[in-house]
Amino acid sequence: MRCLVVGGTGFLGGAIVNALASDGHSVSILSRGKTVSNVAPDVEIIRADRYEDLTAVQGRQFDWAFDTCAYTPASVERLLIALGKDLSRYILISSVSVYGTFAEDGLSETATVPDASAEDHEKAASLPRENRASAFAYGTSYGPLKRACEQKAEEQLGERATSLRVGLLVGAGDYTDRLTWWVRRLDEAKGERKKVPVPAPLDRLVQMIDVRDAANFALRCASDDLSGIWNVTGKPISLHEALIEIARVIGSEAEFVPVEEERIVKAEISPWTDVPLMAPPTPQFKYFLSIGTTKAQAAGLVCRPFPDTITPLLDWDRARRDVNLKCGMTPDQEALLLKTGR
Repeated sequence: MRCLVVGGTGFLGGAIVNALASDGHSVSILSRGKTVSNVAPDVEIIRADRYEDLTAVQGRQFDWAFDTCAYTPASVERLLIALGKDLSRYILISSVSVYGTFAEDGLSETATVPDASAEDHEKAASLPRENRASAFAYGTSYGPLKRACEQKAEEQLGERATSLRVGLLVGAGDYTDRLTWWVRRLDEAKGERKKVPVPAPLDRLVQMIDVRDAANFALRCASDDLSGIWNVTGKPISLHEALIEIARVIGSEAEFVPVEEERIVKAEISPWTDVPLMAPPTPQFKYFLSIGTTKAQAAGLVCRPFPDTITPLLDWDRARRDVNLKCGMTPDQEALLLKTGR
C-alpha cells in the first residue's frame, strides 16, 4: 500500500514508519523538517507544514494516511481535503485525554466524552504559528480538541476513519521521559543500595504501552479495515511490579521507600511531572491509568513483555546521559521525601 505518515519523524510516527516499511509498504513522511530522525533510504520525506501549505501532497495518491500530530479539527480537514477522495483509510492518533475525567474504572470507547468548547477552539486559534505543532501548547484544551479531531475525521470520511485513543507511550526515543526517569534513576543506583522514594501505596496501578505495539496496532487497523474508536494502551500493572522488573533487568539494588501521597503534595512535589507515573491524587484521576482495552485486544492488540521495553530503553538512555530529563524528582526533592518516608 502507498502510505503517508504525518509526523513520521516523531516518536510514534517513527515507529509507524518502521512497522509499515517492515511490512513491505511504500512509505512517505510528511514533516516540517524540524525533528532530526534517521529514516530508511527508501522512505520518502515530503517537507511541508500542515498549518501552512499542503500543495506538496495535493494530487498524490495514498491508500492509507496515519496522522500522529493533529491537534485541531481544522488541521484534520485541511489535510483530508489535500489528500483527496481516494484515501481508503485514515488513522488518527487521538488520546485517552479525550475522556476528561477518570472516575470510572476501565473506561471503554462508549463512555461519554466532552465536546470541545468555544474557549477550546479560541485557544487553538490564538496560538502563535510556531506553537501549533506542540501538544503541550494546547494545555487543558488538548483533550477536547482531540475529540473534535475525531469528529471531523468521522464527518469527512465516515467508515474510512479510525481514531486510536492512545495511552502513555514508552520506549527508546520517548520524549516525555516518564518511564525513562525511573529507568535512569535505578540504573544510577546500580551497585549501591541507595534509597529511592516512591509514591505509596506500591500497589497503585500504572498503565503504558510500548510505542512499537501501538504502531503495530495502527497498521492492523489499516490492514484489517478497522473503523471507529479504539483505546490503545497496555495492561495495568502495579507500580511496585514495574519498579521491581526495571531493577531486575538493570541489576539494581535500589531500596524503595514508600511515601504517602499527602506528604508528596504537602512538600509541593507534583505528581506526574516531578513524580513520573504517579497520577494526581484526585477523584477525577482515580482510574487515569486503568483504561479498558478489551475491544482492541479482541481485534489483535498485542503488548510485548515489559522487559522487552525496558532493555532497549535502557540502552538508548545510557548513550545520552548528558541529556537532562524533562521530568522527575531532583536530588533535593528526593532527600526531602526520604525524611518523611514511612
